[in-house]
Amino acid sequence: MGDTDFIRKSLFMTGGLIIWGIHFGLVYTFNALACARRFAGTEILGIGIVPLTVIGTTIVALAATLLVLLLAFWRKGPAAASRDEKPVNDFMRYTTITIAGLSLVAIAWNGLPAFLIPPCG
Repeated sequence: MGDTDFIRKSLFMTGGLIIWGIHFGLVYTFNALACARRFAGTEILGIGIVPLTVIGTTIVALAATLLVLLLAFWRKGPAAASRDEKPVNDFMRYTTITIAGLSLVAIAWNGLPAFLIPPCG
């Protein structure tokens, strides 16, 4: 397995964590900026800008993570180079499915406060 193949497989395997990390950063950075710059009370279509942004980013992150999960489940991720690599690829596949599944829970958990707590509260 070459270096680029290893990097590609590793990024796919940790895709759920990467998406969760980006989601986490976006949600909390936007909320902090909205509070610090005092635009958290702004509404679009009768919904606060912070909850609307959190809901939107959460939906996108859940969809992207679900795609990683389904690609791993359907074995559409990085393919095996030879028959000798089957155990390694099976391990990577099951690890990808586990990480993506747990990332779905983490992303939903990060988006939940938008429904329960007012921004800057």
